[in-house]
Amino acid sequence: AFGDRGRAFGRWRQGEVGGADGVSLLNLSTQQLNQSLFSALSGAASARTVQIAAIARNSGPRQVKASANQARLEAQAREAERIIEGYSKLKVKQKRAVRILEKANERLGEMKKIVLAQAPGVTTEGQRDLANLFDQLLGKYNLRAKGAGFFGVNLIGASIRDIFNANDLEVQSKPGSLVNTVYDGNFLGSDYVITDGNGDTFLPSLFHASVIKFPNADLADTGVLLKNDDTVVYDRTTGAISITRSGDVTPTLEGTLETKGVGVLGSYFYGNFQDSGKLDDALEDMTAALSSLRFNVATFGVQLKRAEVVLKFSDDKIAESKKVVARLAAAEFAAERLFTLEEQKRQLIFESALNTALAYNSQGLPSLLQASLFGFDT
Repeated sequence: AFGDRGRAFGRWRQGEVGGADGVSLLNLSTQQLNQSLFSALSGAASARTVQIAAIARNSGPRQVKASANQARLEAQAREAERIIEGYSKLKVKQKRAVRILEKANERLGEMKKIVLAQAPGVTTEGQRDLANLFDQLLGKYNLRAKGAGFFGVNLIGASIRDIFNANDLEVQSKPGSLVNTVYDGNFLGSDYVITDGNGDTFLPSLFHASVIKFPNADLADTGVLLKNDDTVVYDRTTGAISITRSGDVTPTLEGTLETKGVGVLGSYFYGNFQDSGKLDDALEDMTAALSSLRFNVATFGVQLKRAEVVLKFSDDKIAESKKVVARLAAAEFAAERLFTLEEQKRQLIFESALNTALAYNSQGLPSLLQASLFGFDT
């Protein structure tokens, strides 16, 4: 452009081109020079603008900015989740304990009613009905005790059948704690063991309808079924016992009986409640059992409330921990959302600068001026 303008000016000075033609030639050269200057300057400015926008876009954070207390919050979240897991498991055990105590109270109340029903004047049929009800109650009582084996203690047998040994019901006070809440007493079952002359042991079924040798390799052996017309001779002082079938002379089972748990036997040992003398024995056993059971009834209420309080505490802990986890999750989501918006903003700025530069290069200076007028503030 400078060369053209110099040559045109020289030709005009030398008179080769004169008049209007000379002036036109000079103006044309000047216009070309101006366009070249604007093109060079604006192109450089556009390139610089794109470069700055690219630097701004690439200088942003590569990932979500971590909170100053991120490590502490993450540790708090993990601890909250651990608390939820621990207390959720403990809550299941505590609910079982509460249900067992509630059923124990219910069974004890039913035993009270049976004892009160053994009044003079009850018919023979009524006595037999009470005897059957008595055995059913003992069976339900023992089923409840056996079900408590979920807690890993030997209540009425740790296996399919075992020598009964009344034990305590223990539940952790809180997850990982070495301190247990203990529910104690002989309320957890009524059982007995008969040892014959050979040293073999026989245990009753849960409903006291039969006695079965234990251990027994013969799975098909159903034991000795106790019948209404059996002759049962039992010395309450020495524990000597014999069970003889009707019409037989030799006892079907003979040995020594030892009571377990609350010490109440099945109705067969009380003459099905039809023998007044044996009925007195039943009342004596029930009186002795109820003497200890009444104490348990009084204490169970307190223990049940204690279990419910611990259960309520577990519920509160779970709810509190869930709130902590939810709050941390919300904060993390907000940080990720902010990071995404900032990324989009930087990308839009870069694309605007790039489009402006491309528009000028293809359309000239007016396009650049238009983009400057209608662009947005970065």
